[in-house]
Amino acid sequence: MRARLTAAPVALVLALACGQGRDRAPTELAVNQLDVVLETSAPFSTQTDFPARLTSTIEAALAYWGGSWDDLRDLKVTLTDAATVPCRGRQALGCFEDGELRLTTRDPSLGTFSCVEQTVLVHEIGHAVIGDAYHQDPRWMEMDAVSSALSGRMGYDTAGEVTCPIYVSVWRHPLGSL
Repeated sequence: MRARLTAAPVALVLALACGQGRDRAPTELAVNQLDVVLETSAPFSTQTDFPARLTSTIEAALAYWGGSWDDLRDLKVTLTDAATVPCRGRQALGCFEDGELRLTTRDPSLGTFSCVEQTVLVHEIGHAVIGDAYHQDPRWMEMDAVSSALSGRMGYDTAGEVTCPIYVSVWRHPLGSL
């Protein structure tokens, strides 16, 4: 049985309290009908505001791409500590494939992202909503509106709360390329 969003923070805290470290089983929760698997130790993923932040980031992405929660019905999101995720025979920061959105919580140059908004989730939601594997839609290069919708939020590191700057370039993709 899936937890409702309102129960997700409690379920997340209880799951995290049961075991610390990398050897624990992945934490699972659900937002709407989207399953979420946490294979990450990113500090933002253990905060009580994480389910709400994940939900609001997805909602901003859906609004940008012209989608709805129905477009994500029965999909799974996996956030991982791995530097990259497999994607159609390549390695990438994120991938939408086979009903799953996989994304790393690692910034290739700075270490761990401080918030879910910095990951490539917005980009991968785009693939889930519009497809466009070859990035031909001009919206791949016009993400300032969604950036504005998500800016001003705080993030987390191992010492506590930090700023969460949004890097639109992380989400953009040169038009017409994989």
